Amino acid sequence: MPKLDKPAKARLVKLREDASMSLYDVAEKVGKSHTTIHRYESDPKAAIKTDMLQELARVYKTTVDFILFGSHPESTISIPQTDYIELPFFNRTAYGTFAVNCLDSLPEEYETMWVLKREGRDYKDARILEIRGNSMAPKYSDRVCVAVRPVLDGDWQYATGVHAMSLRNGMFIIKRITSNKNGILDLTSDSNGEVMNIELGDILCMWKVGEKVYEPAEE
Repeated sequence: MPKLDKPAKARLVKLREDASMSLYDVAEKVGKSHTTIHRYESDPKAAIKTDMLQELARVYKTTVDFILFGSHPESTISIPQTDYIELPFFNRTAYGTFAVNCLDSLPEEYETMWVLKREGRDYKDARILEIRGNSMAPKYSDRVCVAVRPVLDGDWQYATGVHAMSLRNGMFIIKRITSNKNGILDLTSDSNGEVMNIELGDILCMWKVGEKVYEPAEE
């Protein structure tokens, strides 16, 4: 479990101030108390889990290496584009916005997340979704963030596996496609096996759920 030295604590304070965020703001985003965030910034004995460092790096749009070692220029917090990419990020409260905008455009204001590029992955039009709830556990459990990539409507009839879908009735769902025949899709929740059926015509847009880019620390 890493310990934060004085320079690292100072970087945390500066990152928070540069983001115009209070201790309460940060605490709400990472699921901790404001006193815990203050301890990270001030207590010389405080240790911090790697997963929480990753969460703070996401909130501040930087990297763990920058927080720990100041690896990137503090004035710009630049991240090598050969290694990382900044992608639009949508948590559960932004699902509605995500579903409405679909593939057409991004909203005027949206959060982003820096993620490490993986060899052979296409990041064109990729987005990051935060999965809430455990309907897709254990593979995709509560608060896991995943990369999703658009599926063109001409390919929906061939889709299998876990997908995020915006439906014409206003629903936004993340389910496993277990059957896709004759225009009917069987959608399953991994955790309990619950099945729902939809028609291809019910779909407004579809995204293939891919690799995990963030997993929260165990309590």
